[in-house]
Amino acid sequence: MTALGDYRNQWSQLERWKRRLAIAAFFFIESTLGLLSQVGVLNVVDILLLDSLPTDLVWLLQTFTLICVGFGLIKITFDDMQPGWIRSSIIATSPILLFFYILLTLHILLLGLDTSASVLIDVASLGTNTLTWSSTYLSIAVGLTLTYSVQRYGNFAQSEFFMIGMYVGIALMWTNWLFPLNEIPSDGHLSWTLFLWMLFGAFVLTGIAGVIIDRLVYRGFRDRKASPDVMMIASLGVALVLRALTYLRFGGSTQRFVPDADWMRGSQAFEFPTI
Repeated sequence: MTALGDYRNQWSQLERWKRRLAIAAFFFIESTLGLLSQVGVLNVVDILLLDSLPTDLVWLLQTFTLICVGFGLIKITFDDMQPGWIRSSIIATSPILLFFYILLTLHILLLGLDTSASVLIDVASLGTNTLTWSSTYLSIAVGLTLTYSVQRYGNFAQSEFFMIGMYVGIALMWTNWLFPLNEIPSDGHLSWTLFLWMLFGAFVLTGIAGVIIDRLVYRGFRDRKASPDVMMIASLGVALVLRALTYLRFGGSTQRFVPDADWMRGSQAFEFPTI
């Protein structure tokens, strides 16, 4: 009976996998024909409605459907394929596969519109930006995981603490008290001394801020044995306060530090003591 049940489960999974592949193939062919030859379902509906649908809406929906097919194929791989090296390889390379699939979708779209475009891929810039953002999110995720492991609640202010550390580091670079103008490096260069001071100061000062906030906010809730939901709401309030204070001091625009083009900009320079 056990063997028969396993066989039925495998057969059911295989049938479900075939159905999903058939649906994905249908939408892929339908959207491709619609973009290339204007014979898709939406094109037929548009004709029946006497061309009442906007043309842009038709090919936008067809392009969106074609992109969804690619993500659907990855989901089918996650859910229905049997464990093995093929499934593991597809999962490991899924970001690359999706990237090239989207390029294929754009190529089909441009062919259907009877136009062309040149795509320049800056591998160095893509690699640098990917490492920068992935390391940023990884650091936030690690901090959030450690906080949850110790305190048993999700700290919604984790990314705000990360933000405070970034702004503290840049503020240390911009302060004339720590690095006078006569000691700054030449334009376009960042000295290791400045970088190490910024790194050390950001860690220490953000840690001190975390201890102060813990004593002022979280400690009282812990003493009252508050539930994890209450602690999460409190952390959300801390996040809003930290974000508001940062907006008041630095504004809401993006702050991009380029050594040494914007050294001690007048709008961001720090003087001690400050208001």
